[in-house]
Amino acid sequence: MLGLTEEVEFNRYTYLFENEINPETVQNLIDTLVGVPSADLFFCTVGGELPSMKALIHFINNHPDIVIYVTGYLASAGTFLLTDCNKEIYLTEDLDFILFHQADRPVEGQFRKRKIDEKILYLQTEEVNKQLADKYKRLGLNSKEIKEYFKGEDVILYRKDFNRLKVNRK
Repeated sequence: MLGLTEEVEFNRYTYLFENEINPETVQNLIDTLVGVPSADLFFCTVGGELPSMKALIHFINNHPDIVIYVTGYLASAGTFLLTDCNKEIYLTEDLDFILFHQADRPVEGQFRKRKIDEKILYLQTEEVNKQLADKYKRLGLNSKEIKEYFKGEDVILYRKDFNRLKVNRK
C-alpha cells in the first residue's frame, strides 16, 4: 500500500572502550559511534593526551543520544569526562578508582637546539592545571585533595568517595 511505512526498532548500541586516550583510539571510537543513533558507552582508561580527550568530549557532547558508564578505572585525561561531558554518566559498581593529577608536558630538545620557549609552555600548562583544579573542586574534590593535586601528587578516589562527586547523572 502506498503511504504506509514500517518502523524498524533500533536496539541501543553498546560499546566498550578500554584504551589509552590518543588520536588513533579516539578517532576509532568516533568513527564507530558517529552513525549510531543511540549508544551506551562503557568507558575505562589510564588517560592520555589532553587534545584527544577534548575532541572525544566534543563528539560525545554533540551525539544525539549517548549514555556513559564509567567502569574499571578512570585516570588522568579520562577524568575530564566527569567535568566537561554534558551527557548522562553512571559510575558503575565495577569502577574501582578515579585518579586525578596535574597535566604535564614531555621535555624535548636534549640533543638539538629548540626555539620553542619552554617557560611559556610551562606557564600555559600551569594555567590549564589551575582551571582543572577549579573544575575538580566543583566536581567534589575536597581542599586536602586539591592541595595534593597542586603538590604534583596523584589523587585517588575509591568507591567510598564516589557519592560526593557531582557527576551529571540520570
